Amino acid sequence: MVLRHGLVPTILAGILFGTTVPLIKFGLNSNIPPELFVELRFAIASAIILVLLRGRGWIRWDIFRTRQIWIVGFVNAAGYATQFQGQALTSSSNAALIISTAALMIPILSLFCVREKLGTRKTTGVVTGFIGTTLVVTRGQALSLGSSEFAGDLLIVFTAVTIALVFVLSKSLVGKSGGRPVTGGILLLTSLMLLPTLPLDQNFTLDLGLSGWLCIVYLAVIATVGAYYFFMKGLESVSPTVSSIILPIEVIVAVTLSVILFKDPFNFYSATGAVLIIAGVGLVSTAA
Repeated sequence: MVLRHGLVPTILAGILFGTTVPLIKFGLNSNIPPELFVELRFAIASAIILVLLRGRGWIRWDIFRTRQIWIVGFVNAAGYATQFQGQALTSSSNAALIISTAALMIPILSLFCVREKLGTRKTTGVVTGFIGTTLVVTRGQALSLGSSEFAGDLLIVFTAVTIALVFVLSKSLVGKSGGRPVTGGILLLTSLMLLPTLPLDQNFTLDLGLSGWLCIVYLAVIATVGAYYFFMKGLESVSPTVSSIILPIEVIVAVTLSVILFKDPFNFYSATGAVLIIAGVGLVSTAA
């Protein structure tokens, strides 16, 4: 019964996380300036945490005295800045699948940072996933290195690396302070460190229209605070291994919505690559 109660919020978190990439693409297509878009996402999310969730253990001010949380916040901000810029150039489905490879990069970074062994299962998952990534990016055709889509894909690859780095670098913090205060601290610092990127927007404006503001509010409230809330709620009842099902769910939801909403090109090579990525992520995230 406890496991069942934990699975429900975990699955909900996966679905909500899966809506973020298509939603970001929708907002960018609606001409929301990318750096303003990402800053408003984290500023609103941070305000909710400070006002509504502070008493529930999401804020511990002593965490901000550690250098590690500031490093993690900077890395996270850099990753989100490049994600929004990258999604302006590449397709939503490409972005979703490439971002999911963060799970494949975590064991590689752990090998170098904390000397954590890969093992046969993780190695197989990493290789399988990256073969899938190659198929997704190329779609079975020769790459045009000067294309805007390829530039966008590279920016998203950088985002995936930063996501993996945030996971590895924050692991010891979570062990000491718990998931909620570390998550709250990272979101607050991300908002703070994204502020200097606002001048990068060429057409900065706050006149975003009703649809633009609804998109931002949903992304901040539901797909950020809500998703993290359900994820942490699930972790209270299920193991990290069980909670890893969130990754395949997120990818499937994101790619499905991207193909339906934006008619993203999705041929045999893309589909094969998507299956390989999901399989690789599954192998890595469930490995002991």
